[in-house]
Amino acid sequence: MTRALPRWLWLIVLALVTARPAAADRLRRIEMPNQMTVVVESDPTTAVVAADLMLRVSVADEPEDQRGIRALVQRLLLRGTEMDSGDGVVRRLAQVGAYMDVGVGLDYVEIYVVSPADGFEVALKALAEVVRHPAFPPQEFETQKESLVRSAQPGARDPFQEVYAAFRRELYGTHPYASPTDGDPETLDSLTREQVVSFHARWYRPQNAVLAVCGGVSEARVARAVRREFGDWRPGPRTARKVEPPEPLSASQVVVRELPVGRLYLILGFPAPAAGEEAYYAVQVLDSLLSGRNTARLPSNVRDRLGIAYQVSSFYPTLAHQSHLAVYLVTDPDRLSQAKQAVLEVLRGILSRPPSAEELDLAKRYLRGSYLLGHQRVKDQAYALAWYEVLGLGADFGGRYLAAVQAVTPQDVQNAARSVLRRFVLAVGLPED
Repeated sequence: MTRALPRWLWLIVLALVTARPAAADRLRRIEMPNQMTVVVESDPTTAVVAADLMLRVSVADEPEDQRGIRALVQRLLLRGTEMDSGDGVVRRLAQVGAYMDVGVGLDYVEIYVVSPADGFEVALKALAEVVRHPAFPPQEFETQKESLVRSAQPGARDPFQEVYAAFRRELYGTHPYASPTDGDPETLDSLTREQVVSFHARWYRPQNAVLAVCGGVSEARVARAVRREFGDWRPGPRTARKVEPPEPLSASQVVVRELPVGRLYLILGFPAPAAGEEAYYAVQVLDSLLSGRNTARLPSNVRDRLGIAYQVSSFYPTLAHQSHLAVYLVTDPDRLSQAKQAVLEVLRGILSRPPSAEELDLAKRYLRGSYLLGHQRVKDQAYALAWYEVLGLGADFGGRYLAAVQAVTPQDVQNAARSVLRRFVLAVGLPED
């Protein structure tokens, strides 16, 4: 009699069969005289190609009185260029079956296109035009600014985002990571079109740019197209960035927000290593031990055994500067104390004894499977290559990451837990009275 595999194990099996990390011998780097970084991973087995242009333009580059300007610039990039309207760019992409979109993170901004391989040149031309020659139409400027102001108002975000924003403000203090990526309503409302144009001219330069291309195009074809579209993009002066680390927590902190909700939303988090630091890989495994699968420690204890959480998970963002390992939990409003104690009890268990070899192996397998599944699409692969370059880890970081995770020992996990799980920030979203 055969036994059905758990869903999480099927995910790992599928990942091992269908996905693979970027291999260093497939990666190629194109040297650009204008200091733009270009990495290519060709895959002749696919007829799709993704080009992700990521710029080292972080929340730290926003003046304090212009918080949110990156989000506004990104929206406006898709609203028209000096050569064509926003609708015109969309139509040109649609003619070859391509699409374009933008993203904003704490450490970067990105503009990407995904297209059939035979439409690559058209797609890359549109990408270059949008990044290099945005028109910032005055009417679109006002429309997009008003939209961002509305979305940044207190209560406009979903409960998790509201509580997470409060958590980050308390954890990071005066550090730029305390700022929301979509800005503050007051600073957004005061932005002018001239400030947007000036910010773009200063930061959207080739020396800040990483272009990653993945999929069914050859290195030679990419090189020709990139030099044609970006070869005359002139670099600007390098701007020194010095981001001071956040002030250490002198004591654990609690912050409470009232929200128009019926349940309690809780984030309990700790300062954690930045990407690539010595303990980074052990904390990745620790995060997987906590909530990487249905039988991990948080869901099995807090949700299943005690029955006090509708939802419970942990997360550990990959960031250029100090990150955080956090637990997110949704429960009933009268269970705040019980939920906090249940989470802390799970964390104390890791502090008191290292994971067993079997538990550690399961955590690593889930982490590997999740990584591989998250890199199946060419868009995800291009994003990863660009992101690793922006972080300074190198486009070939993926293979090294998996090897480093596999080398983590039970004692490494416990040591990381003892280093990280100390002072915390507890952010709570409570129903309004």
